[in-house]
Amino acid sequence: MKLSAPAAQFASLYDGTPKLIVVGAGTGLEPGAVPLRLLRLVRHDGGYLLLSGDAGAAEGEAVRTLAIPPAAVRALWSGDEAARRDAERLLGWWAEAGGPDSAPPQLTGDASSLLHGLLAQAFTEIDGLHRRNAGLQRTLSTLREEWGRSARLPPEAVELLDALRLSPPRLVFATPRPVGALAVPLRHGRNPAGAAEIVQRLPAGARGLTGLDLHLDRAPKGSGVLAVALTGVETGEAIAEWTLSFGDLRSGWLPLRLPAASTRMDRLLDLRIGATGVVTEAPRLSLAQAGLLDEYAVAPPARAIGQPAMLALRLWGGLPGLDYGPAAHLAPSPAPERLVWPLTEPVLAQLRKGREFEATFPWFGLLRGGRVLLHPLHGVVTAAHIPLDEVPGAVAVRARAVIDDPRCRTPVACKLVVAPPSLTVDEAEREDGILASSGWMVLEEPRRALDLSAVLAAPWSGPMALHLFTDLPDRGHGLYGRTIFSDFELEIDSRTAWANPPALPMADGVAATP
Repeated sequence: MKLSAPAAQFASLYDGTPKLIVVGAGTGLEPGAVPLRLLRLVRHDGGYLLLSGDAGAAEGEAVRTLAIPPAAVRALWSGDEAARRDAERLLGWWAEAGGPDSAPPQLTGDASSLLHGLLAQAFTEIDGLHRRNAGLQRTLSTLREEWGRSARLPPEAVELLDALRLSPPRLVFATPRPVGALAVPLRHGRNPAGAAEIVQRLPAGARGLTGLDLHLDRAPKGSGVLAVALTGVETGEAIAEWTLSFGDLRSGWLPLRLPAASTRMDRLLDLRIGATGVVTEAPRLSLAQAGLLDEYAVAPPARAIGQPAMLALRLWGGLPGLDYGPAAHLAPSPAPERLVWPLTEPVLAQLRKGREFEATFPWFGLLRGGRVLLHPLHGVVTAAHIPLDEVPGAVAVRARAVIDDPRCRTPVACKLVVAPPSLTVDEAEREDGILASSGWMVLEEPRRALDLSAVLAAPWSGPMALHLFTDLPDRGHGLYGRTIFSDFELEIDSRTAWANPPALPMADGVAATP
């Protein structure tokens, strides 16, 4: 079959306008009766010509042969037997040129039959649209539910979100418990030039650094000043300098703060410490074991219980450039009111079972990433505890709990209790003599995390124990009830955390002490 169209009408056959092909003439269809563009199929020069509306081919007008069927054709309409045979030839060409199932439906009969067929076709399209829309809604609901329950952000994104929330400064490094002491080199006289120094390489870069804590094993006696300088190794520039009077120093943690979180890019930092004055006893800084961090051993070399030593210190970090509190020069309280102390894996490695049980599956353990597994067991309350030493001014303890196995269909109750180290597990479960408790909270379904918070009535300094409990409130068997505790952190009150008030760097030669 040869099908052509006038060259002037050729482009209009392939636009998006809905079309109806009328085969033959004399169908009795009035113009404007249907909201479709009418195309007429007529015989022409041994083949067929496709014309738009009532327009015909002008004498001598060029025609173009169609290689592919027209676009957006809703139906073919033939009114008599002769026209029906022409329509069948057109459908055969359509299937050959456009592929199987590409031909539009064929309608026959008078004008009312045509309108009835087009109306039925419209209703069918509307029903299909409703079905596709309902399917799309179900897909979006499923996707939203999966994102709400199953999506897990990478740790880097979680840290970025924490920073964007402007959370309090966080502990980024802490040495173990002090086990020795080192006297600060002392120079007599007013000019400290040439005085010997203690040099401590810091295990963190300058970017985001908000301050550090030094531990004084013994406060000095006499008159003088303690000089502390933070310098960049690559540039040799001083980042911050603190000058503290001996009369203001007391034994314990000494907080040294920056006015705002550092924006410098120095990767290697040295802490240089010296003293000048007339004293009967020089200040002594506490030492901790360097362990595998030999490159951070203090100079001059010192040893703590027979091993290389480093100064006992803590480093605090935050969002670079952010002022974390009223930290202006000579401010009455230069440190922020709250600090956050995340419990890292070395601290969580002290995790112990609260009660002994036997089960055919792993129900307890410390997992990678500082996560604690505490699977509930039938008929008993499972327990674990984490001992903490030398907690400075804790006012709240927080953790996150979640059922890790999506197959679990049993609710799991969990609880976080903060207690003195002398309390037993049973006393902690009964909440007799404890410091704080989150109370029993129920995990209703898997992968939906629950935040546990135990707020202390007053700041606590000294050792404490964190007790974790899980139970089955419906007394079921807890199949697949794999419960994970994670994101442990302590909130610290700055006003009671240190024996010494926070100190700011020197400004214009004046020591910025509160």
